[in-house]
Amino acid sequence: MHSLERLAPALPALVEPPPSSLRGRRYGEDCLYLLVRDPHVALAVWEVTPALHARAQARARERGLPPRYRLVIERRPNADAVAGVACAAVELPDALGGERWYVKLPQAGGECRALLGISLDKDFEPFRYSSWVPVPPDGPCAEEGAWDLTPEARAWLLERSRAGRVPDIATSSAARYQASVPPGKAPR
Repeated sequence: MHSLERLAPALPALVEPPPSSLRGRRYGEDCLYLLVRDPHVALAVWEVTPALHARAQARARERGLPPRYRLVIERRPNADAVAGVACAAVELPDALGGERWYVKLPQAGGECRALLGISLDKDFEPFRYSSWVPVPPDGPCAEEGAWDLTPEARAWLLERSRAGRVPDIATSSAARYQASVPPGKAPR
């Protein structure tokens, strides 16, 4: 060892996060995401670090209970609603080893978010929240069903559709290079 090595601060040993079946490697951060697959199914994806697990164990130990992880899905009718109402819940057998869970949504439309926490008797204490995610409606998409348009939107749409039907030579330079068609002969 030379004199510069003695002056350098000691670097902590790097701890590699445990492997994950979902991503191959964990990121070492507490996170929770909710991905909506269709109007009635969502996928919750999470990572629980050892520090969060220790916090959950300590909280459960205070009440003399084992830590039981639970995933709760809240629903609200629209983005204007402040609070959501629990619409689905799943007891997770292993939140540390398992990192994803499909959840059936009882109602289409609105917005949902996931909460990951522990069950303490009849109480639920969330540790992580996902962001609010829109859930598609149960009916046909707007391209297939009736469009509910305001008079202003209807006028704009009609104007745009009429403009699309009128050929305008100025919109494309390709019209300049087309061969002219003699009268009485069909174009190719």
